Amino acid sequence: MTAPAPRPERASRLVLAVLVVLGLALLGAAAWVGSRPASFGWFAYAPLSDTTYVPGGTSSPGTVALLSSAGTLLLGGAAGFAVGRRSRPAADARPE
Repeated sequence: MTAPAPRPERASRLVLAVLVVLGLALLGAAAWVGSRPASFGWFAYAPLSDTTYVPGGTSSPGTVALLSSAGTLLLGGAAGFAVGRRSRPAADARPE
């Protein structure tokens, strides 16, 4: 029985780097979005001009949770990928 061909080392390092960079980028985006001041439903009404001002630029807590959970999942996937690449079965360690 022949052993399977080893995966190219360069491709696996590239996959690992992409997972880590995307995970950190998503966690950074979650921290940036979550650090904006929150609006608590305040609005202003000018009765003579019939316009209503509602402040914008805030994000919902769901957006922050989605970004941070996606970033955490990517970093966890990168860690699992790195650990899986290190572990090899004992049969492959012996020369034939």
